[in-house]
Amino acid sequence: MANFAERLGLAMSKRGFTGAQLAAALTEAGIPITRAYVSQLRTGKQTNPTLQVLRALAACLQVSVGWLLGEDATESGAVEELQLRAAAIGASAAGLSDGSLTILRGVIELARAAEGLPDQPPATAEIPEAAAPLTAPQREALGDRLRNLRLIARMSPEEVETSLGRGAAAIGAIEEGRVAPAPVTVERLLTLYGVTAPPTREYVLSLARGERPPSWYDAGSVPVWMAATYALEQRASLIRTYQTQIVPPLLQTEAYARAAIEVSGSAGLGQTSADAAVRLIRSRQALLNHGDGPVLWAVIDESVLLRSIADPETQAAQLDRLIEYAKRPNISLHVVPIDDPIFLPRCGPFTMWRFPEAFEPDVACAHAIESDEVITDATAVEAYHQAFTKLSVSTTMGDETHELLYAHRDRLSHR
Repeated sequence: MANFAERLGLAMSKRGFTGAQLAAALTEAGIPITRAYVSQLRTGKQTNPTLQVLRALAACLQVSVGWLLGEDATESGAVEELQLRAAAIGASAAGLSDGSLTILRGVIELARAAEGLPDQPPATAEIPEAAAPLTAPQREALGDRLRNLRLIARMSPEEVETSLGRGAAAIGAIEEGRVAPAPVTVERLLTLYGVTAPPTREYVLSLARGERPPSWYDAGSVPVWMAATYALEQRASLIRTYQTQIVPPLLQTEAYARAAIEVSGSAGLGQTSADAAVRLIRSRQALLNHGDGPVLWAVIDESVLLRSIADPETQAAQLDRLIEYAKRPNISLHVVPIDDPIFLPRCGPFTMWRFPEAFEPDVACAHAIESDEVITDATAVEAYHQAFTKLSVSTTMGDETHELLYAHRDRLSHR
């Protein structure tokens, strides 16, 4: 299997990029790198590019991040993990002397013979064809999103075209969905519009690269920051959430969701009506009903069960829903006791997502008043991991959760 350096060189040759041209394209898109750095990546002298750089390289060269890292078509996550580990071993050999490389090759040959593998594995990989042109729905969804971002940035189409350089992009045609801009052009537009958060940029770029069909969260009525968090949620294989005031939206009944929207004082999740906001929540919840959906690990404070945000019938129906969900194999529900809690984090509600891709780090999200703060810094994400772990060992488990939910359900029935 080709390692990262070999695949980068293959993709550059196939797409017709020199090192200087690739560095210039990424720098214009807001990812400043030098020709020397590209050369070091291509020769294997640099082996630890950031995920942001990897994504920018993949977007410019029209390949996937997984392909660059040596991830070919696989049948299971275990095989993907082995591929990534093998690629890492290959990259770590850069800089060794000829004598050391000879010894290393001998060890690998013995290992391959012991496992019955071919003597000489292929050293290169076929590069995927360039992405097919975007479909009309993809162009329209991307155009709507870019138009909204331009309006938020308070820039006219003429100002944008001047900033990019005359002839670089036909903004009107892009926003109307008549023209599909190159991913590197979308990178430049996002930088110009002040979109710096990596998850938000990646959400828009996934449309620009044609990696997915438009989804319900691509609607222009959904704010871009909210759409980016929904996109992360939809891709996750494991969702961990901690809620202190209301039932997690993924577990809410329709009536309870409407009451939660009303008492929060929010603008209906950016929607024009409570009905539209409830439809958004129902769209989110659909992922839990798929056979290949994520595992949800929800921790709620017991005060959530005591707080009456709606009439008793709505509250009781919500408790019935929680009792039903707590029995599902893909949902793990836990309650932090209100009496004598062992641990309470110094923060508000938050959620963490884990993804099936081996190269994708976990992401945390702090739920604020008017928007969510998506957290990608590894140190900060680890702090949320530790808080959730401490919460998890101090909550109700299994039958304890069921007994507590039934107790609160009985309390409501006697009111």
